Amino acid sequence: MSKTKFKLFNIYLKLWHLESSILSARAADNLKFKINLGGITIIGGKQMEMMPDEESIILAALQALDILDESERGAFAEKLKEFAELKSELAALESTIAAIAYTAPPVPVAPDLKNRLLQRIAELPPTPAKSVNLKPIVTSPTENNAPSLIVRSHDVQWKSYGVPGVSFGKLYIDKKKREITCLMRLEPGVTFPLHRHAASEEVLVLEGDLIVEGEICHQGDYIRSVPGSTHSPLTEGGCLLLMKTSLDNEMFV
Repeated sequence: MSKTKFKLFNIYLKLWHLESSILSARAADNLKFKINLGGITIIGGKQMEMMPDEESIILAALQALDILDESERGAFAEKLKEFAELKSELAALESTIAAIAYTAPPVPVAPDLKNRLLQRIAELPPTPAKSVNLKPIVTSPTENNAPSLIVRSHDVQWKSYGVPGVSFGKLYIDKKKREITCLMRLEPGVTFPLHRHAASEEVLVLEGDLIVEGEICHQGDYIRSVPGSTHSPLTEGGCLLLMKTSLDNEMFV
């Protein structure tokens, strides 16, 4: 084990003794604990079962401080299997570490600190600007930087979805992922049929209202449904949606 870790462990031992009162208040039987490298001793109470060895206690403390390397974590895992009392020891160490941060007294900030800092910044000499000769980046046309797809609103071809009061306008279909991006319009009072999502579905409300699982969504609200989930959304006043969903959704009609 490295010297740095031994130093951290020694620091931790000192912090443990300083915070024994905090640990005492949190303990179920309101007892104080003291660490000895050979084991654990209860002050003012009965003698607990001794820890197996010095290495077990050191590993428990370093595990609580989260500074064990991979091999040391493996060694500590084996110790946990061999000695059940190490679990309660580790829990006590972690509880104390969490409490120590809240015991540090607040450090007052000098009232003129901000003004002094701004004054020092103002006194710094300006950094001369460096001239940089930037050459234009030229890339050859490839499939990855093909022109963006732009669909004008007046070019959207609206079709019936096969459900009364529901129509959609295709924007893009990803044949590899089996996904469609489209606009969908629901007339007032329409309930969309119950369906199961084959993949993640994303919906953005552009106009109107959409009620999903009892929640009323309005313009600008976003809904994401996970694969395998089912629902039957509805609208009271009608709505316009931007949707990205799977082509393989299962409809229950």
